Amino acid sequence: MKIVNLQCPNCGAKLSVENGMYVCNSCGTTTAIDYDDSDVEYERVKTEAEIQEKQHEHEKELLERKFELEQEAQIASEKRQIKRERQKNLKNSVKKTISSLVALLFLFGMFFGIYKLYTWMLSRASADGSYSGINVFATPTPLPNYDPTPDDFKDQMDEFIDSGKAIQMGIEQCAVKNKNGIPHYYDKTGAEFYDAYIITDIPDKQERESNRLVIIYKVKWHNDDNKDKTCYDAVYFEGIKVNPNGGVISDFDGRTISRSDAAWGWAMAYSYDKYELCYRENVTALGGKVTKIEYGSSAESAETEESTETTKASETTKATKTTKKSKKSKSK
Repeated sequence: MKIVNLQCPNCGAKLSVENGMYVCNSCGTTTAIDYDDSDVEYERVKTEAEIQEKQHEHEKELLERKFELEQEAQIASEKRQIKRERQKNLKNSVKKTISSLVALLFLFGMFFGIYKLYTWMLSRASADGSYSGINVFATPTPLPNYDPTPDDFKDQMDEFIDSGKAIQMGIEQCAVKNKNGIPHYYDKTGAEFYDAYIITDIPDKQERESNRLVIIYKVKWHNDDNKDKTCYDAVYFEGIKVNPNGGVISDFDGRTISRSDAAWGWAMAYSYDKYELCYRENVTALGGKVTKIEYGSSAESAETEESTETTKASETTKATKTTKKSKKSKSK
């Protein structure tokens, strides 16, 4: 490579480069540099090396910038996560604090209310621990049960009897055929209490239907063309509960059973001409435990009938003796 003098070959002044040409600033002479092959190759290699170096530096700068951006993004993400965790912890802490305060206030109010109630009851209670006639420290009263006894009915028996009698007298008429198949209509003229039974533990029934009070009445029927008829019929009350405070609990809504062919009558057959049939269908047919209630029942009726029979026998004996005396006096 040759060293070219950058002086104007014409006047010796300095040259300046313009558009790849060397121009004299003094005389305006334009001069070109004469490169040989070795000079051109050197410049090319030098230029490529510079370009590669610049590319390498640029790639390095890009990688460094990318790393810096990734680091900044990671740091920002970590800051946001830390911020969210702090906010979440703060909310949980506030919630726990509020819940604790509410629970404390509730407990305080509950204990304060119990204390006020206790002091108020003590101020109203008498020396024996009773409050308004009721012992607040007594054993709780047992719940009603469905296993009544005759003693449970003694104060309410008249109500059951009257209710059942009203039902019986509501059955006003029945029809009976005579031997010729002609129906005769009978009117009911009376229904008197005769017997009462408690039936408990009736099988295949729910507890509220597992007992019955059955009241048997002696009923009287009248027909203008025939003799009066005395029969027996019953009314039952079910679902009776024992009242812990005494007596029984009932709606007093009596019913009558669906009678079988054993009942007396042809149509609207509402009674039995024999007591045994009435007892069998209304009491023993249920299959439960049967207990009789002694309440002015057939025992009194039996005594009355026995007294009547005794009186009749006595009168008959007296009449017989009188007749014999009369015959003796006539024979004399």
